[in-house]
Amino acid sequence: MKKVFLILIAFFLVQASQAQVSFGLRGGMNFSSLPEKTYELNEHGESSIRSLSDANTGFHVGVMSQIRLMGIFIQPELLFVSTSNDLVLQRQGMEDDYYKQRFRKMDIPVLVGTSFGPLRLGAGPVASILLNKSSDLPDEAGFKERFNPATFGFQLGVGINLGNIALDFKYENNLSRLGDSIEIGEREYDFDTRPRQYILSIGLLF
Repeated sequence: MKKVFLILIAFFLVQASQAQVSFGLRGGMNFSSLPEKTYELNEHGESSIRSLSDANTGFHVGVMSQIRLMGIFIQPELLFVSTSNDLVLQRQGMEDDYYKQRFRKMDIPVLVGTSFGPLRLGAGPVASILLNKSSDLPDEAGFKERFNPATFGFQLGVGINLGNIALDFKYENNLSRLGDSIEIGEREYDFDTRPRQYILSIGLLF
């Protein structure tokens, strides 16, 4: 049994020594959207705030690495991400007012999958740490959100390596809530809004 254990250790050490490890820089665009939802500002429905499902364009920059071994690849990344979504304030007898909500966060995705020559197919978890948020909504709207400091989700992706250039297209969805609740005036609403993202990235490997 001891000999088998030593043989297995030797096998994995040999394979690890043959692994191709690359590091690089990464950047690109992300297209995010939230499910549409309406929050009443008063009991009679005279005014409301509605989150729009329109896709918003943001960006991401950071670092990445690729580990290739026996047709398997592992791709961890550390990215600064800027995203946003649109809100509309609706009041009876008045024109709709549109506002933006902006989020800054750190994303840590790890894709694991298989490669066929330069082509890669993978999936894996992503952790997001909220750095800050801002909104154009006026104080009179009384719109207060309680966001979670960290959320978890998953990514599915396809990529291709062209020399030292790594191109990736990924879909991201959440497994946990973005926030706990929304307070509007003195009323509290359950907040279970999960953002979705399509991500287009380019990386430069060294």
